[in-house]
Amino acid sequence: MEFNNLADSALSTLVENQKFFKEMSDFVSDFSDGGKIKKLQEQSVGKSKEHAKNLLKMKIKHQSLKKAMKDAKDSSATIEEFEEVWKERSEAVEKKRINVKNLDEFKNFVNAVESAAGQAGVEANGQANGTGHDEDIIMESSGSEVFSLYDPWSKALIKKPMRNKMCGHIYDRDSVMPIIMDNFGIRCPVLGCANRSYIQPDHLVEDSNVQQKIQQLMSNVILDGSVSEEDEK
Repeated sequence: MEFNNLADSALSTLVENQKFFKEMSDFVSDFSDGGKIKKLQEQSVGKSKEHAKNLLKMKIKHQSLKKAMKDAKDSSATIEEFEEVWKERSEAVEKKRINVKNLDEFKNFVNAVESAAGQAGVEANGQANGTGHDEDIIMESSGSEVFSLYDPWSKALIKKPMRNKMCGHIYDRDSVMPIIMDNFGIRCPVLGCANRSYIQPDHLVEDSNVQQKIQQLMSNVILDGSVSEEDEK
């Protein structure tokens, strides 16, 4: 069930990132931005819903393929029979259309992400599956990376991203370094992480790509929502 845990963690990360966008939107609300922040957030919510659809489709397909493989094993007496049955059943799974719009899990995600973004008409009890905002996942299917903007220990915005080479998860340098220097036997805190190695200083590397993404995000939000000195005069 590790894949399902990672998918749920990614959904939670998408919701938590919307909370961040909402906080930044509130921060610049005193400035006249011509509705740019609101428009950007609406676009972000839409993209989050599309990511959620793809994740849930992958999750359902993963479960179907897992069941198909078990059925193939149970019904086959030889390797040749297994290969034939598995080919037939896996192809059937691949051809099957998956519609997640009516799933309660997707509806809960929509409620949660819209609520996090402060959008009207959202059910108050909408919750996304998964835990907290300290998870991240690499989405190889789309070639994009979804990672939490918040450090898993301090729950604060990551300013100095450090990537754990053993598992790929990201922490803030000012949080992780004091913890691992003062304590022995600290593992990656991200839910679902398969890495069982204790975090060592040489496991951590600065991630310039993530640093640029965070800086660009912050710059875009501030520039879109701020006024120039000339406007203030």
